[in-house]
Amino acid sequence: MKNNHTLRRIALIGTGIVGAVIMGYGMLVVLYSHEMTTIPVHHLLHGGMAVGAGMLAMALAASLPPRNRERSGWSIPAALAPVAGLLLMWPSKYAYLMDHPWLHLLDHLGIALCSLLAVFAAQAYVRGLGWPMLVLLVGMDAAAAGGFGVSPGNREALCSQPTIAATENTVASPGQVTPLHMLGKQLSQNLGCTACHRIGGIKGVGPTWKNLAGYPQKLADGTTVVADYPFLKKAILYPEQVHLEGFPPNAMPNSYRAMLSGPQHADEAELKAIISYINTLSDRSSPASQPPAPAASGK
Repeated sequence: MKNNHTLRRIALIGTGIVGAVIMGYGMLVVLYSHEMTTIPVHHLLHGGMAVGAGMLAMALAASLPPRNRERSGWSIPAALAPVAGLLLMWPSKYAYLMDHPWLHLLDHLGIALCSLLAVFAAQAYVRGLGWPMLVLLVGMDAAAAGGFGVSPGNREALCSQPTIAATENTVASPGQVTPLHMLGKQLSQNLGCTACHRIGGIKGVGPTWKNLAGYPQKLADGTTVVADYPFLKKAILYPEQVHLEGFPPNAMPNSYRAMLSGPQHADEAELKAIISYINTLSDRSSPASQPPAPAASGK
């Protein structure tokens, strides 16, 4: 019996150490590979942190004195901690965190601690409930990696079949007229584009949008193409067909194709708005890189 108790203690300590190492890696990775990942992969990193935090939490919960276990008070942090973790992964924060690595580190620390608290509290509330809680947290991160819960963009200004004025390059909606490039700026933020594409000239996961439109871009096969409208459209809708030199292949998800084109987006108004915004960030903005006038598409 004594040997079994010793082996169990060693196993718990080992589990806790491994969990702490995994959780710590997930927190610190943003300091030395802050930009070398995509948003889906980054959410999977959150899932890895949850695994490490859960392992550590299970080891800590096993060391609780019996008098502190299975109390109803543990149900409160078990319910609130996952909600707090979700808030820390809010999509609109991505761009800002990508520009502030230390804040990104704190964000990861918060996500890890929320995962730790959720599993610990669940296990302390009802013995055995920690494992389902851990599976729930990892599933939540995996769902976020697949795009579930990430805003598909602000469609309120577009869902009412707006009329686009060709002469002013604007989107008209009831009571107001929004410049097309301003709508594109808002859409790019809502879609998470600015998490990977900086607008200040600094290289991120993807190429900076500053001085992208109208400028020659070197592809991985050594050829050079000018970033005109067809190129920008192809890069957004079919990123697997565009491999720029100096960037990993297939880093950009192809989910934007369904968000910005197809039967539900026959006029491609959102796509044109985003490309119009990219065009305003370039010193060589020109008709070649500007979206076609709305009149040309039948609007």
